[in-house]
Amino acid sequence: MTEVKAPRRRTNTRARLLAAAVDVFVERGGRRVTVDDLVSAAGYTRGAFYSNFGSVEEVLLEAFKEESERLIAAVRTAVGEHADTDSSGSLIGAAFDAVRPMQDRWFVLQSEVVLQSLRDPDAREISSATFAALSEQLVEVVGLALDRLDRTSTMPIDLLAQTMMGVFLHSLAMRTLHRDDPRADRLLDDAIPQILDGLSIPRGSA
Repeated sequence: MTEVKAPRRRTNTRARLLAAAVDVFVERGGRRVTVDDLVSAAGYTRGAFYSNFGSVEEVLLEAFKEESERLIAAVRTAVGEHADTDSSGSLIGAAFDAVRPMQDRWFVLQSEVVLQSLRDPDAREISSATFAALSEQLVEVVGLALDRLDRTSTMPIDLLAQTMMGVFLHSLAMRTLHRDDPRADRLLDDAIPQILDGLSIPRGSA
C-alpha cells in the first residue's frame, strides 16, 4: 500500500505547489518570487519543494504550461459543444467567453515566461519546446473550429492559428494597459471572426 500512496502524495504535493504558484507569480512577478514564497503559499516545506522541482524558474514554466493547457481545453470544449455553427462570430465568442475568467492570469504567466527566456538562454530552449507543443494544440483547436463551420483554410493552418493568437495576445496587452479600452473587445468580437472568415472558404467552393 505504501508504494501506491507515496507517488500519489507526491503528485498531490506537486499539484498544490503549482496551483499556489500561479497566484504568487501573478502578484509578485517571476524575478521577485523565492522558494520561500512558494512553499509558504502552498503550506509546504522547502524539502517538499525540492522533492518536486529544481528551481523557481522550473515552477514558473510548469505553471504556465498547466494554465495554457487549461485555457486550450476550455476553448476546445466551447468550440466542440457550441450549438450555432453557422456563424464564426458566435462560435469564437463562445470560445472567448470560456477563457475570460482565466485569460488575465494566463497572460501574466505567458509574459513572465517570455521575459525569462529573453534573459536566460537555457530557459529559452526549454520554453521554446513548451510553446511549440502548445502551438500544436492550438492548431488542432482551430482545425476543429473550421470543421464545425464547414470551412477550409486558404493558408497553412498553423499560420492561421498563430495569426489569431497574435491578435488575442494584443487584445490582452491592450486590456492590461487600458482596462476600459473598447478596442480590446473589438479585436476579439470583430477582428478575429473576420480573420477566420477572410482566410478560409466554405468547403466545396474551391
